[in-house]
Amino acid sequence: MNVTGIIVEYNPLHNGHLYHIKNTKKLTNCDAIIAVMSGPFVQRGEPAVVDKWTRTKMALQSGIDLVIELPVIYAKSSAEGFAFGAVSTLEKTGIVNNICFGSELGNADILYKIAEILIEEPPKYKSLLKMYLDEGLSFPSARLKALNNYIIYHNLLNVNDVNIENILNNSNNILGIEYIKSILKLNSKIIPFTIKRVSNKYNQQELSGVISSATSIRKNINDINVLNAMPDYSYKLLKEQIDKKNAPISLKNFEDIIFYSIRSKTTDEIKQIIDVSEGLENKIKEAAENCYDIYSLIDSVKSKRYPQTRIQRILINILLNHKKELITKINSPAEYIRILGFSEKGRELLKQMKKTSTVPIITNPNRKDYNLLKYDFDAQDIYSLSLDGKNKIAKSDLKTTPIYWQQ
Repeated sequence: MNVTGIIVEYNPLHNGHLYHIKNTKKLTNCDAIIAVMSGPFVQRGEPAVVDKWTRTKMALQSGIDLVIELPVIYAKSSAEGFAFGAVSTLEKTGIVNNICFGSELGNADILYKIAEILIEEPPKYKSLLKMYLDEGLSFPSARLKALNNYIIYHNLLNVNDVNIENILNNSNNILGIEYIKSILKLNSKIIPFTIKRVSNKYNQQELSGVISSATSIRKNINDINVLNAMPDYSYKLLKEQIDKKNAPISLKNFEDIIFYSIRSKTTDEIKQIIDVSEGLENKIKEAAENCYDIYSLIDSVKSKRYPQTRIQRILINILLNHKKELITKINSPAEYIRILGFSEKGRELLKQMKKTSTVPIITNPNRKDYNLLKYDFDAQDIYSLSLDGKNKIAKSDLKTTPIYWQQ
């Protein structure tokens, strides 16, 4: 069976995602699609707008055959950690032949070449990177300039036809490069494919009709025009949770907990949190003592070197108490496969995976799985505090079975 993997957040699932699924099937000629999906927290350093079980239903109704949860330690990491966790999860299934991701460029060969440079790190590139970091640029900005100069200097791509800086300035291209880097790191035989994004940028805040970004949908979630940007079933599932007061979830829902967590910690304790470096703990502590809402705190701490998404990821790491000792795990391949949902074809994939997977496959977790799934269980318990009524009860992951979708 020809199986393609995709890496998603579906925050929430919209028509652009449906376009990606349909074209993935065409481009890779696959028999089945496995999606690795973020759980309660997402890569931009935010809680998911709606819970993972609702998003799993959206995925299965859109033609995904098997939904696997991306462990939280990867899901709210930088692009590199996010990609490595997701690709290693697909690799561990033992049945995935391809991955297919969206990109602004739509050319996997060029992204592959850039990924090779980043893996090999030639001396000239490394010296350029150090120079730009020494100038005070953030790592993503320094890497962009170093790659741009290195590629142009060595004429590695047809720069007359391809604007390197434009490629490296687009978030989905960057994620695509990280997916390919992960394939190379793992010495995987998975083949990368990419589909060109259509109509909008991922961070566009205004609704743009049938194909609108997830950012614009979240920002305008109570606008009736959101219905035009989402499949009917996806909108219905989202609206059900909004009506139950279980969506939309944002950083604002965790504002008091985050402020408490920072104010009750010393600067030395904050320094131990993932992504906190170069005295940032002092700025965070001061902001938490002088600001009165989460967004003014972020504005007080962010800078050219430390963009908003990094600050948000730090706040999520503080919320989850994820310390630097976890970095070793983030830099290591996935240790388990947690199933959130499956179709009838997905059930067949699970049977195959039980023969080919090199890590445990967990469908109905119980207390003996706690040590393996500790960070995911804890993240879900914290996320549940933003929900309404009985949904706040802890250990919901021990009480919820995978979703079986019968078409």
